[in-house]
Amino acid sequence: MANGSKDVARILYKEIVPGDIRKILAQSNDSDSGGGARDFRFGSYSKLLPIIKMMFPNVVKQKRKRGSTVEIDVFQGRFFWLNDVGNEESKESFFEPPTDVRPAEGRIARVHEYGCFDTKRLPVGGVGNRVILLLIQLYDGTVWPYYAEEKTLRTKGVWDPVVADEILGCIDASRPSNRAVIGYRDFSSLDRYCNGK
Repeated sequence: MANGSKDVARILYKEIVPGDIRKILAQSNDSDSGGGARDFRFGSYSKLLPIIKMMFPNVVKQKRKRGSTVEIDVFQGRFFWLNDVGNEESKESFFEPPTDVRPAEGRIARVHEYGCFDTKRLPVGGVGNRVILLLIQLYDGTVWPYYAEEKTLRTKGVWDPVVADEILGCIDASRPSNRAVIGYRDFSSLDRYCNGK
């Protein structure tokens, strides 16, 4: 995927922060009281909704606790990835709408249950080398999650320059220091969004 984008229809991306790594490891609770959400949160939900609907094209009803038990609409799709021996795997995927507590954040729940998010696949990252989660949808409709290091995005010849320039433009945009990079680019409609300025 890194060496060409001709089959790429759209990309939704988000910076992986230390809390996200704990979620992949199913260690997201910061206290001994248990719990802790195991999800990747995407702020700017209303801006991302058009691309979320393309990547997770089905709507299913699921029960959730919101004070009492309620039924909500959840977007459903499927993630594809290659396992450690190069065989294709896939799993049903879900993108949940915001809760009342976090009205601007949608989320991919239970990320520790997906092989495509395994920390063995996660680059080291660090200061000056952010790690970005890419959800790459091909023109055949399949969605392939990948991790990309900022340094590989800045290295010529590793990623397609159109893809790299798009993500780097958002990484380099101005935003508060506590806000993770989030954005998308639709190569078929040319729509784009970045949460920086």
